[in-house]
Amino acid sequence: MKLTKPRRDILKIYERIEYPLNAEEIYNLLNNEYDLSTIYRNLNFFEKENILKSIVFSDKITYYYKPQGHFHFIYCIRCKRFERLDLCFEKQFKDYIEKNIQFKITDHILYFEGICSECQKEGEFNV
Repeated sequence: MKLTKPRRDILKIYERIEYPLNAEEIYNLLNNEYDLSTIYRNLNFFEKENILKSIVFSDKITYYYKPQGHFHFIYCIRCKRFERLDLCFEKQFKDYIEKNIQFKITDHILYFEGICSECQKEGEFNV
């Protein structure tokens, strides 16, 4: 893999951030140094190389994250903020699925969508 300057800069972001980011967030974190097409192209490259994984939430925006272990998140559908959960029931779920459904688990990500406490304080919201 050729480590170009844009690729190196994108990977530096993921060294310090533990939650999914979309292309526009990366664009802003890089102070608009590269155009969005460069960001998207490199994110797609990283995904093909299994350096990053992607997930699409109900807002239809693709978010990319570094696949270290497994991830559990809560995601505010209003402000688009993530919070990582450190609670995991992986063993119970995995045992149940493999025993009762005969499905071999290779990886997982678990998330809940909703409205965060800050957005709830702001008043009315539609779900």
